[in-house]
Amino acid sequence: MDLNTIHLKRVFLAPPEVVFEAWVNEDIIHKWLFVGQDSEIVSVHVDLKVQGKFSILELEKSTNEYIDHFGEYLEIKKPNKLIFTLSVPRHFSGESKVEIEILPNNNGSILTLVQTGVPKDVTEESWKKMLEQLKLTLENQ
Repeated sequence: MDLNTIHLKRVFLAPPEVVFEAWVNEDIIHKWLFVGQDSEIVSVHVDLKVQGKFSILELEKSTNEYIDHFGEYLEIKKPNKLIFTLSVPRHFSGESKVEIEILPNNNGSILTLVQTGVPKDVTEESWKKMLEQLKLTLENQ
C-alpha cells in the first residue's frame, strides 16, 4: 500500500445523516475535528458547497500557537460522500485530499476515510484519535 495513503474504517451508532452533519456543522466540528488533548478549536468557518472553503483554527494550549486547517470542498453528496482538500502548513507541506464515505449499517453507519498526498506517519494517528472523538461526540449528543 502507498505510504502516502491513509485508509480507515469506523462504525458509528448513528445514521449517515448524523455522521455527515458532524463533518459540516460548525457547532459539532468544534467538539471533535482537530481537537487534541492539549488544544481547542477557536473558530470554524464552513461554506458548504462545491468549491466552497472551510477553515478551522486550533489553539495549541501548551505553546499558545495557532494552527490553521483549511481546504475546499470538491464533492458533496449528503449524507454519503464528502471530498475535500486539506492543508495544515504546521503539520505537512502542500495539499492533501480527504474522501469520506458514510454508508448505512445495521445499527448506524460505516465511515471510510481515505487521505492521499501526505505521509501516513504524519496524520494517521491523529485521524484515529479524531474518529474516536467523533464517536464520543455522536454518542453523547
